[in-house]
Amino acid sequence: MQEESPPPLVGCSKPHLEKLTLGITRILESSPGVTEVTILEKAPAERHMISSWEQKNNCVLPEDVKNFYLMTNGFHMTWSVKLDEHTIPLGSMAINSITKLTQLNQSSMYSLPNAPTLADLEDDTEEAIENHPKTS
Repeated sequence: MQEESPPPLVGCSKPHLEKLTLGITRILESSPGVTEVTILEKAPAERHMISSWEQKNNCVLPEDVKNFYLMTNGFHMTWSVKLDEHTIPLGSMAINSITKLTQLNQSSMYSLPNAPTLADLEDDTEEAIENHPKTS
């Protein structure tokens, strides 16, 4: 099934997209030489797509990530720079759609509850003092 996308937006006229880009579009548009700042806005993901991803990956996405996908199913922004008479593609920022989101697996050694904390540092310091008394 092909993802349908509306035409790219030039600039950032929608408040939610301005928030999403943290104002980067305004900065780029006001930078000398930068041109063709475009955002490919995607339709929101459906709740069942998010639930399906969570079940398939056996994890729960944070609420802010779910809210992002319920607002737009991914994001793609590009910009170019004009040199002499030539427009050259320069940058791209993208967030995958929920169907292309990949869970990163990490070593359980540093996962909670085994992750080191500040308390571990304090314990190490106390042990060092007890095991190495000062000599005068």
